[in-house]
Amino acid sequence: MDAAPTVYCLWQRFLRYDPEDPHWPNRDRFVLSVGHASALLYSLLYLSGLKAMNPTYEQAGRFAVTLDDIKSFRQAGSRCTGHPEYGWTSGVETTTGPLGQGVATSVGMAIAERWLATTYNRPGYELFNYNIYALCGDGDLMEGISSEAASLAGHLELANLCWIYDDNHVTIEGPTSITFTEDVAARFLSYGWNVTRVSDANDLEMLSRGYQTFLNSHDRPMLIIVQSHIGYGAPHKHDTRAAHGEPLGDEEVRLTKEFYGWDPDAQFYVPDGVAAHFKKQLSSRGATVRAAWEDMVAAYRKQYPDLAAQIDHMQRRELPAGWDSALPTFTADAKRMATRDSSGKVLNAIAGKVPWLLGGAAWRRRQKLT
Repeated sequence: MDAAPTVYCLWQRFLRYDPEDPHWPNRDRFVLSVGHASALLYSLLYLSGLKAMNPTYEQAGRFAVTLDDIKSFRQAGSRCTGHPEYGWTSGVETTTGPLGQGVATSVGMAIAERWLATTYNRPGYELFNYNIYALCGDGDLMEGISSEAASLAGHLELANLCWIYDDNHVTIEGPTSITFTEDVAARFLSYGWNVTRVSDANDLEMLSRGYQTFLNSHDRPMLIIVQSHIGYGAPHKHDTRAAHGEPLGDEEVRLTKEFYGWDPDAQFYVPDGVAAHFKKQLSSRGATVRAAWEDMVAAYRKQYPDLAAQIDHMQRRELPAGWDSALPTFTADAKRMATRDSSGKVLNAIAGKVPWLLGGAAWRRRQKLT
C-alpha cells in the first residue's frame, strides 16, 4: 500500500514495457526485490493485461494474472505465490523473497545489458539500451549481499540501473531503528551512485522528477530514496509492524476502504475503466517502441546476419551447431589435473563456439566494463 504510488508512477509514465510481449528483449526490467509485497506486482500484471507466455516463449492464450488468480493468493497452485517465482508467473523477471536477492540480481541484469550493447550494437542499430528498476526495502539494504552488489554496480558505472528504496522504517520485527541507523544515502554516494530523495511517496510529480533524474544520468547508477508509510490508509496499523507481518483483518480493511473513499463492502472490486486507464499509457508506449525495435532488428538482420543469428540462439536458449566440436579429452595419469583446470579448458573450448557464454569468480579482480 505504501509503495503503490511509487510503482504506479513508474509503470504509467516511464517503464518501456509491452504487456503483449513480456519477453521482448529490449524491455525495461522491473524487479520486485521486496518479494513479500508480491500482491503489488500481481496487481500491476493484472491491471496491465499482461499476456502469459509458456516456457517456449509462445503466447499461452491467457492473461498472466486474472482476478481469480489474485483471489487464490498464496494458495497451492496459484499463479500468485507468496513470493514471485520466475517461470511460474509471466511478468516476474526474477524469483525474489530472500532479502537482498532481488537487488543483487538486478546488478547482474544491468551488467548483461551492458555486455549485450557492447557486443551487438552497431552504428545506427542500438538494439539494447534497456534499464533495470528494482524496488527494495529496509530489509534489502541491511543485507551484506546488497552492499557488495551495490559496490560493484558503482565500480562498473552501471547507469542503466535504478534502485528505488521504499523507506518506511518498519520491518516485521518492529522499527528499523532497533538495528539499522546508518546514513544510507552517504553509503551509496561512497559507492559512486547518484542519490536523490522523494519526501512523500504519494507525490507523483516528485516521483517523476526522481525517475527523470535517473534517465538524464549517464555515468553511474541511481538510488531514489522514497519516504513512505507502511500500511498507508489503515487507521490502526499505519506505520506499524502489524502492517508488514499479518493480514489487516476484516474491520481494519473496511476502515481502510473508507479512508480511500471505497465501497467498504466491495470485495476484489475493480471499477469500470480502471484497468483500461492503467493499460492505455503502458501499452501504447510499449507497443510503439517495440514496433520500432522490431523494424530495426529486421534491417540489422540483413546487414549483420551472423550477429543476429547469435541473438536468436540466445533468445531461444539454443546452442549453435558444432558447439562441442572442440571439446578436449583427458586421459588418466599419475600427475592428475585439477578439476578447476580441466573445467576451465572445457569452458574455454565451448566459449570459442558460443561467444555468449560468460562466467567469472568473485575472488577475481574486478574489471571495468567498456
